Amino acid sequence: MRKLLFYLVPIIFLFVLSNCKVPEISTDPASKGEKYKSVRIRVKAVTDQGKEKTKVLLVFNNKGDRLIFLGPMNQVLFEILVQGNYSKVIVPKRKQYWAGEFREFLYELWRVDLTYNEIRALLLEQRVNSLKLKKSGFTMQIIESEKKKYPVRINLASDDIKLEFRVYEVKERAGKIVLTKELKGYSRVTLGKMFRSGSE
Repeated sequence: MRKLLFYLVPIIFLFVLSNCKVPEISTDPASKGEKYKSVRIRVKAVTDQGKEKTKVLLVFNNKGDRLIFLGPMNQVLFEILVQGNYSKVIVPKRKQYWAGEFREFLYELWRVDLTYNEIRALLLEQRVNSLKLKKSGFTMQIIESEKKKYPVRINLASDDIKLEFRVYEVKERAGKIVLTKELKGYSRVTLGKMFRSGSE
């Protein structure tokens, strides 16, 4: 029995590690001359219901943006394609997607009333319409790392939720972002249904 456990435990450990591997955003590295930028963001959300931690992988160029939201075990929660302020939010696990303004998704998720361009400017450039945030009931605090430039920590707080964003260095990479996804077999759902399904 002990011998079996001796071999079984490492196998289980490796299996868990393989399932925790961070997925990569679809890109075409063979595209010559094209470049895109990538950044990692960690988010901690605290509400009366508890604490949630999310990782966000973001890649972007002048044609559009692609994001992956990951849970604690690196499971894909959402894949998001963004062009302008229009977004397509995909839930691979449930074969569902929603399409509309990113602002609606962000408000449903964290109660932050900002467009995609506004939240991206806040996280990557620390530039935001503070009056708009204040009208939405949020206070903001920006804390730069004391030891080095990154990560930058951005705190947003309202009466209902506290958000901490840790933004890591924006890196330039060679390749072409894939800004489309085959959704054959996926169901288009309302935003409300998408979030309700996730809580079931």
